Amino acid sequence: MTENDGSTYIAELDRMYEDSNYSAQTYFEAAKSADFWGKAIVFLPALAASAASILVATGQSKQWGAVGAVAGAVAATSAFLGSDRKAKSLRDAANRFTALRHMIRFEKAACGTKNREEIDQLVRSLRGEYNAIVASNELVANRFFNRAHKRIVSGVLDYQVDEQGERREHD
Repeated sequence: MTENDGSTYIAELDRMYEDSNYSAQTYFEAAKSADFWGKAIVFLPALAASAASILVATGQSKQWGAVGAVAGAVAATSAFLGSDRKAKSLRDAANRFTALRHMIRFEKAACGTKNREEIDQLVRSLRGEYNAIVASNELVANRFFNRAHKRIVSGVLDYQVDEQGERREHD
């Protein structure tokens, strides 16, 4: 296949690679946030319940007991509902986008050995996989995309592998 024949496919692989790159980083950013808030929604009410209990035990107003009871109920409910489930779901989505990104990079490198029909089928298959990942995940807030963009632009994903297979940061 000539370079001009494959330029449309290569451009599409490049777009999918960048889309996967941004999607993976966006979902990782969302997972970090969900993990933090998932822990905070259990820890902070438990801490409040503990503080309220200490106040009641030291002779302060018994109304602090009601505060402690409500805070304890919130902490228990959060722990029971599994506050880390959302973070795990977001991390799984990020991992799927990352795996797809690596597959796209490999397939792009191997395009020179394929004919036009094989590349067409490959690009359509990879696009279908990307769309399936998108369809199976909930949307995340734009602030996570903005965080991902800043990290990607800063070069966080730029690295090279040396002859011994060791990863090193891109210069």
